[in-house]
Amino acid sequence: MGILQASEAIKEILGIGETIADKLVIYDALEMKFRKVSRPKDPRCPLCSATPTIKDLGGDYSVACTI
Repeated sequence: MGILQASEAIKEILGIGETIADKLVIYDALEMKFRKVSRPKDPRCPLCSATPTIKDLGGDYSVACTI
């Protein structure tokens, strides 16, 4: 799992490949299978909605909602 997370971080940093942003990855260790499930964004999200209530994260988190 750690290698998968590191690979996703590298893809985000370099801006290459297809990322799993906005998806849930389910790993079945018994069957050795992965499944990706798409998740829609929450229109009421306090961070990335059309009317955010959180305006500052105290740092440079420009990709906070896409990772």
